[in-house]
Amino acid sequence: MRKRLVRDGRVYLTSSASNTASACVGVSVGEARTGVLDTKNPGGEVLEFSRSAFTAFLADLRTS
Repeated sequence: MRKRLVRDGRVYLTSSASNTASACVGVSVGEARTGVLDTKNPGGEVLEFSRSAFTAFLADLRTS
């Protein structure tokens, strides 16, 4: 079930394959930056990636 988390004015979406224990990440894709947070600790740190770094990460996942 996909969840929406709002933090600091940004909307983070979880995967539609997320489990009920919230053991997943939320992703907020912006024009220049992508933020990733741990849904078990939504008030914790947010990892920030440039658009190109996150795109490269996703491309690598597809080929792995």
